Amino acid sequence: MKVDSKVCWLFLFAVGLMAILLARPILAQEGKVDLTLRLVPGDYYNRVAAGQDNTFFLEIRNTGNKAVTNISLAADKLEGWVIEFSPREIDYLGPGSLQTVDVNIKPDGKAVKGDYRVILIATANEIRKVASIWVRVETASSFWLWVGAIVAFVVVAAFVAIFVRFGRQQNSEP
Repeated sequence: MKVDSKVCWLFLFAVGLMAILLARPILAQEGKVDLTLRLVPGDYYNRVAAGQDNTFFLEIRNTGNKAVTNISLAADKLEGWVIEFSPREIDYLGPGSLQTVDVNIKPDGKAVKGDYRVILIATANEIRKVASIWVRVETASSFWLWVGAIVAFVVVAAFVAIFVRFGRQQNSEP
């Protein structure tokens, strides 16, 4: 059986055309949009003092190959806590670029010593990214410092009183 050369060329043309059309989505990748949020310093537990301002730095990195616009920052926080961003919004973040934002975390003054979870949220026109961080509240130990100081003062005062009292009695006997 003999195959006509025109049919063979038509078959090769059709196969080549299908290969080009099917390979097109693979070759022309669509723009990837992705953000990474990272709190610096990157300790597992970020120590914060209750009732005080604690400044950290949030790195927002565009790890995609498409620009991200109108990024707005927010936090899901515990009641009584204050979390502020400076700047609060980023207009444009190009592919591969990085923006550092100041984050002030102020736990409630009545916060008990322990570990707490804070959710940081970056919402843009193209994407929404959420990062979870842990903070360790360190309560001010000034209360126990004062208690220790008072106990030490009482002990020293008692020794001085005992020394003065018994010292006079020994000197008064000839």
